[in-house]
Amino acid sequence: MRILNLKNNNKKRVAVVAILVIAVSVIGVAIAAWTTGGTGSGQASAGSATSMTISAGTPSTSLFPTASADVAATISNPNPYKVHVSSISLGAITVDGGHSGCNTASVTVTSPADNSGAGWDVPAKVGAVNGSLGVDLASAVSMTNAANDSCQGATFTVALTATGASTP
Repeated sequence: MRILNLKNNNKKRVAVVAILVIAVSVIGVAIAAWTTGGTGSGQASAGSATSMTISAGTPSTSLFPTASADVAATISNPNPYKVHVSSISLGAITVDGGHSGCNTASVTVTSPADNSGAGWDVPAKVGAVNGSLGVDLASAVSMTNAANDSCQGATFTVALTATGASTP
């Protein structure tokens, strides 16, 4: 029986040695694996800004001789980012066709308007809908006492130019 027992131990030793040889081979292969890296370039492209549009709004005050009134407008932003408008310049004044006898020289503008230095933030375009912001330029237009009767009930259009930049 002892002889059989030695043979069993030899078989166990051979199996253990074989397992160790296989394990060392696998570890050696894992350690010997090659590593690599690479260099190259990628590409990104910048879009282009699209001009905002400004359309007439409904003013909250009316204009009459020796007084000032608000100029109302809506700024539309077609860009996919928010725009901070730092100022709005007011320009030429025209009168509607039904009041062509109105002496527009009696109407003046205060320019530029800057919302007390805070400016305005116009939201970004979302999907197919442009961002928009209504602005009310307080006391931006004035009428002198030289305004004639033809100016009564007139609608005045004031040219507006916004200055803005993208903002986070």
